Amino acid sequence: MDDKSGRMEWILDVAEKYRAQIRRGPFFQSLEQIERVNDIKWVHQLIHQSREFTQALCLRYSLCHDKRYQRIFAEHAVEEADHPDQLIAWMAKYGFLSDVEGGAIPATRETIDSLAYCWRSAVHEPHDVQVIVLNVLSEGIALDFYTAVIPVLKRLDILSGRYWNIHREVDSRHLRMGLDLCGNVPSDSPTGMHYQRVLAHAASLYHQMLSSWVGKRGEPLER
Repeated sequence: MDDKSGRMEWILDVAEKYRAQIRRGPFFQSLEQIERVNDIKWVHQLIHQSREFTQALCLRYSLCHDKRYQRIFAEHAVEEADHPDQLIAWMAKYGFLSDVEGGAIPATRETIDSLAYCWRSAVHEPHDVQVIVLNVLSEGIALDFYTAVIPVLKRLDILSGRYWNIHREVDSRHLRMGLDLCGNVPSDSPTGMHYQRVLAHAASLYHQMLSSWVGKRGEPLER
């Protein structure tokens, strides 16, 4: 890690504060009760998230004209590009698509809200804020998700293919991508405070999205 990235460690700490609360929420708690393959119906919501988050990353790159960020955004988009197809192949292999096509089950309202914020970030927000939303927080939550879900799939003997394990390998790197380009932003500066508000809002959306996947409403996150 270079010095610039090191000076922004505080933003990772703030993100972790929200991630830790989400890990104590309904979705992660429900993983302990999973006994059968049929108990992970939320995989039908995951395909919506996988497809549209990947599309948001591709859109972010296509709209970026700042050469400092272009390489990072392109690398991130390319490394995510085939993940939805990998997930669909896995779902087909284990019978999740025996009577329904991938994506045919409607996304929950909370999933739509979270994805809409990712799309909005990719289209309207400055590049540094995009890094905070689409890298620092989104990929951090993804890392927590796959780290928790992979042992469950292994226990059910349905852990196979590249989709699941590749996330555990790349998400920890993706969450830091572009952070060094944001500069040395103090946490108590106007920009730093804005980053914190963005993190709080995005984390709340992700928290409710994951909770909705198990039919629950998450408790408000503490700031």
